Amino acid sequence: MIADPCPRGEAVAEAARARRWSDDLTAHVARCDSCREASTAIRWMIELGHTVDSGTAPLPDPRLIWLKARIRRRSKASWRTLLPIGIACGASAIGLGVIVAPLPGNAWRSLREWLTGAGIAGWELPSLASPGPLAIAWMPAALLLMLLLLFTASEA
Repeated sequence: MIADPCPRGEAVAEAARARRWSDDLTAHVARCDSCREASTAIRWMIELGHTVDSGTAPLPDPRLIWLKARIRRRSKASWRTLLPIGIACGASAIGLGVIVAPLPGNAWRSLREWLTGAGIAGWELPSLASPGPLAIAWMPAALLLMLLLLFTASEA
């Protein structure tokens, strides 16, 4: 910030705007910090003014703005309309996951009973295959299936 403005500052500003420098003003700008900074700032502002389009841009068609507003309003309304359906899909996916989660354990138990009933001697099932851990292991898969169902329902 310049504390002491130069008395010739107005003449330097006018010369910088008009781009007409006298020898006297050129010599003064070379010696005076205040005038040098002012002329640099004025030149920079003039160049900035040339790079920025100073003309007024044509306004967009009001019918286009109105159409975009209607499309946006309808898309928000359709989203709000479909929200209960999305919630119902999520609840049904959770319910389906709860129903489907114990199926692998029940199937393993049925397979064990069938093997025992068929009289296959020496057939040992792994201890990890008990229904409890298998149902617990199935839970992440059921959760992933639920999320996949929700994703596909939201994309429709």
